[in-house]
Amino acid sequence: MLDQLPDRSGAIDLVRLLAVAAIVAGHAFTKDVTQAWLYSWHVAVFFILTGYLWKPGRMLRTEVFRRALSLGRPYVAAFAVLTAVLLIVKPVDALHTIAGGVEGGRFAQMPYVTLWFVSALFFTAVVFRAMERLPYAAQWGIGIAGALAAWAWSGPLSRTPLGIGYIATCLLYLLVGDALRRVRDRIAMPLVSGVVALTIGAALVAVGAAAPLDIKLGDDGTPAVSALASSAIAIGLILVAESVVRPGRFSRACTLLALPLLTVVLLHPLVLWLGAPPWAQFALGILVPLALGLVALRTPLSPWITGQTRVRGARAIGSAV
Repeated sequence: MLDQLPDRSGAIDLVRLLAVAAIVAGHAFTKDVTQAWLYSWHVAVFFILTGYLWKPGRMLRTEVFRRALSLGRPYVAAFAVLTAVLLIVKPVDALHTIAGGVEGGRFAQMPYVTLWFVSALFFTAVVFRAMERLPYAAQWGIGIAGALAAWAWSGPLSRTPLGIGYIATCLLYLLVGDALRRVRDRIAMPLVSGVVALTIGAALVAVGAAAPLDIKLGDDGTPAVSALASSAIAIGLILVAESVVRPGRFSRACTLLALPLLTVVLLHPLVLWLGAPPWAQFALGILVPLALGLVALRTPLSPWITGQTRVRGARAIGSAV
């Protein structure tokens, strides 16, 4: 199966694996254990990666269509699965919970707690594509204005349907990733630069200068500093991973495990209902949906369950994400 995978960067997929593990850990363990060191970067890194992997020049309608397939189908499928389990496990007041899940964003509670990420990524990517023809300085002006609005009115923006207001926070991270893409070839010592970036980001968190983020709840941390810290950590992870992961079986294994990560993000909340010890929740929250996703990759249901094109034949084509 490793020889049938899409042509993707194993280094970037390793970063994705680390970030999803951090997301699951953030839900499996109490916030006093995970908030400072995981919430500071584990969601922001995906928006930065989206900007880093950006393909300029795509038509807006094509962007909407591709994102609807790669993000929208798994969103709908996961909502159906989560709702079915909710009605079986916790039928009392289920309709109220389902209504919150339909509204999305901050209103979505267990087991819909991760759906906001998918809708936020969809809307932010579409807006970023719409901005693409603007002068580069204007793009950054819009991104900074959005971030300022998010820091000033985080509560109201986080209470918008489907979390569309999260664009104000997340657009800046796409711009950061896009900026890294533009200068990546000019970074002479990526490993050293990555370690320095990681050190700066971690130091800002360690000394308390950068408060952790909780984008879903409208908490964008310390104005400017938290965005700087999360960006530095994400950039550091990318540069270090690209410096140490070489083409080969490990790289392809990272890609194989990363292909169904959207399944892990969307379905791991179900494991939290088991009431197992935190470490067991963490392990099961990754392994169970990951196994489901790996099996689904070989089936026609893969686009709905994983967001990826079915893996088969000598070559496979990856998703738009």
